[in-house]
Amino acid sequence: MTTTLKDRLEQALDALPDGERPSQADLARAVKVKPASVSDWFTGKTKTLRGNTVLAIARALHVSPDWLNTGRGPMKPAGTASEPAYRIAEAGSLHAATNEIDLVDARGSCGGGAMAWELEHREPLVKEAAWFKRYKVKPGDLIAVFADGDSMSDFIVDGDIVIFDVSKTMPKSGSIFLIDHPDGLKIKQLRREIDGSWVLESLNADKRRYPDERVSVEQADLIRIKGQFVYRQGG
Repeated sequence: MTTTLKDRLEQALDALPDGERPSQADLARAVKVKPASVSDWFTGKTKTLRGNTVLAIARALHVSPDWLNTGRGPMKPAGTASEPAYRIAEAGSLHAATNEIDLVDARGSCGGGAMAWELEHREPLVKEAAWFKRYKVKPGDLIAVFADGDSMSDFIVDGDIVIFDVSKTMPKSGSIFLIDHPDGLKIKQLRREIDGSWVLESLNADKRRYPDERVSVEQADLIRIKGQFVYRQGG
């Protein structure tokens, strides 16, 4: 049976669990297009997609790019399953804690700076074993926090749950880290300068409101990397 792009988008959304199903606004942010463009996809005004847009939407919806754009082949890429990306653990629902990720009530600032760790542990996130294999991480090495603010909104939005690998604390240019800063806990992308200093980059085009911060070699001891970014999902 011939399907339209609108049909396939709706089918892809229906195949996702409730906790993983993005809104049109979520898709616009993930694909970095205007909300009006996403609306055109779902009303049928847009008939086909191009290049990187197809790849970005397919990644967000966990489907094959070729199937999404043409209807050919299987909906799911080879080697993937349709299990939910996460759920909140129910008491007594797990045989072992190997798939749990510690979710703490700490706010990683993507804005002006959260002033302290608030280490009140919530119910853990639970992910399927395939998820850990896909991202090459171990449950005991992970921690999840809530994003707070808009300084990283090109990628991480206010209220997102962000997962970090606490076993990876060596700075790496171009990667996102959870950083213990004198002004509070921050989520920032790091960039190494030629003089050895580091820049804490905000992923937001409005640099007047969300300026980058340069940390000199002499100031490096004032910050502590708590973990490297692994994954983000809507809170």
